[in-house]
Amino acid sequence: MMGSEQDTASRVHEHTSSRCPCRPMQRRTHQKSRNGCRNCKRRRVKCDEGKPSCSNCIRFSLPCDFSVDQIASNDTVPEDASAPPVVTPTLARRRGRPLKIEKWILNPEASGHKTITEPRLHFPMPKRIADPSPPLNTNDLELLHHYITNTSLTLGDNVVLWRDKVPRLAFEFPYVLRLLLAMSALHQTHLHAPGSSGYQQLATAHHNIALREVTGLLPTISGKDCSALYIATVLICNYHFAKPPAIDDEPGMVEETGIGWWYVFRGVRFVVESMGMEAIFSGHIGPFPPEAPQGGPADPLETTSGYGYIPWERPLVSLAVMLSGSSTLGSESLIVASEALMECYREVYGTADKPEYRTHGKTYVVMRWPWVLGDDFVGQVQNLVPEALILLAYFAVLIQTLERFWYMKGWAKYTIMGIEKKLDPAYLQWIQWPRNQIELERTIEKSTTT
Repeated sequence: MMGSEQDTASRVHEHTSSRCPCRPMQRRTHQKSRNGCRNCKRRRVKCDEGKPSCSNCIRFSLPCDFSVDQIASNDTVPEDASAPPVVTPTLARRRGRPLKIEKWILNPEASGHKTITEPRLHFPMPKRIADPSPPLNTNDLELLHHYITNTSLTLGDNVVLWRDKVPRLAFEFPYVLRLLLAMSALHQTHLHAPGSSGYQQLATAHHNIALREVTGLLPTISGKDCSALYIATVLICNYHFAKPPAIDDEPGMVEETGIGWWYVFRGVRFVVESMGMEAIFSGHIGPFPPEAPQGGPADPLETTSGYGYIPWERPLVSLAVMLSGSSTLGSESLIVASEALMECYREVYGTADKPEYRTHGKTYVVMRWPWVLGDDFVGQVQNLVPEALILLAYFAVLIQTLERFWYMKGWAKYTIMGIEKKLDPAYLQWIQWPRNQIELERTIEKSTTT
């Protein structure tokens, strides 16, 4: 009897217990939601809606919709309406661990899954990241380091511009970056001439890629890229000067007289005349007018006795008189060129009454002369017009004042030697003065460096 009562009590207890197997199992209450991420919906699993990424997406290393939404909401760059829809894979698999996303991206058809075009949220990226250039390798990183720590200090008196501002511009415009690397490679060649053929190859490769891009962009120059194109054209000019003339692969009269740089110099003039200096010196390389020079490379010749003003007035006046009596076709333009050249001499060297003692490194003055001349002058040089060659010989003296910059080294002598080879012997006396000045300055330079 006692056992029967215990059995009955046990059965009553089991039936009334929530764990009683005889009772139907009740579902837990939960709040339904349709806000799960797309990956969970596609796999038909519960999404915990965790942000910035749900736990399922974290577990399987999938890009979660919630992280995309967050990036898109924080990005202030306007969305590109023309961007193509994102191609996403449709899984033909059972529920479970999904195929790794890397396989979809690298080879979607090899995985046996079809690809469909599915509208998806497109989140814009900054423009400079949206147009990627080939990644830098270790050689390029070495060149970039050398540019920032060395080359940038040698490109002009405005060190802040070349060391701090231009690299910032280069990160937005890849062709500027390539030209920085090209100049850095040539600088390495200048510093380490023996065994520097590898640097020459790197310089040529970067320069050629950048040159093609710059040439294509110049006709459509705008306020958005005028600063970059200005810096690019200046660097292309510097590159041309930095490349040793003896190995230059541009044959012909223009190169033999040292005036091949004229063509690349026209790119700088085009940018300035198209946009103006105020628009160019804005943004990364501002302000306008440019800041005062912060001190470029020290020139040991600046303090050398006998160095500075040279008595240029008499020989250039004699040249002007000769040109005024010339019957050469186009002599009027040659007279204008002579007057402009005298003005450059005056600003570089001063006069006998007011001599200049700091005569070197005035690039903006020296390059004003080719700036004001037209293409007809280059044509006269190509046609071996004696008066044009004589003017170019006098300009070579001004070029020598820029040889404090490593990329200009040797150009004065190279120019005068090319003119001597091509000039009619009857006119050789007219280039005696510029030839003597170039030789004298080279002698002074050698004496100060030995």
